[in-house]
Amino acid sequence: MRGAADGGAAALTDSAVVAGVKVRSIGPAVMSGRVVDIAVASSPGARGGQLGTVVYVAAASGGVWKSINAGVSWTSVFDNYGTASIGAVAVAPSNSDIVWVGTGEANNQRSSSYGDGVYKSTDGGKTFHLMGLKTSQQVGRIVVDPTNPDIVFVAAGGPLWAGGGERGIYRTTDGGKTWKAVLTGNEWTGATDLVLDP
Repeated sequence: MRGAADGGAAALTDSAVVAGVKVRSIGPAVMSGRVVDIAVASSPGARGGQLGTVVYVAAASGGVWKSINAGVSWTSVFDNYGTASIGAVAVAPSNSDIVWVGTGEANNQRSSSYGDGVYKSTDGGKTFHLMGLKTSQQVGRIVVDPTNPDIVFVAAGGPLWAGGGERGIYRTTDGGKTWKAVLTGNEWTGATDLVLDP
């Protein structure tokens, strides 16, 4: 910046420079941070699993949000639980009242926050209960069996900056009461994604 002392026509003050700057939003990092997952519930009684108006959104650092009007308005449904960092959300295809939330964003970067396990709701997101995998820390994906809501798979990354923890692919066949590691590597190897062939 040139001022009168260095040959400029007039000295510019900081406030004059800042006054000309227009502020605008440039991306997704607003109140709840990055959106990391979306789950759409089937309409109750709909034929062929027709998608309905109930949508859940998982935010990397802002909990879980629910819309009952196809995204026109949103309500936070995960404020009173162990963490606001979310990695995955899933709705059981055969029972839209069953909602799973995997905590700990799976973006694997310096600013990632860790989670405290996997939660389940059986009342459409009104309440959630911690169902285990407490040391998974980063959950990248949850997949629910299309016909049996008690069979659930979780892709768990484990701690970002240390070995150990619950890492790999985990499966429950009893609705989350017990978990079995069905695909693992070593103490440093986790899983961030998972696809189930229907």
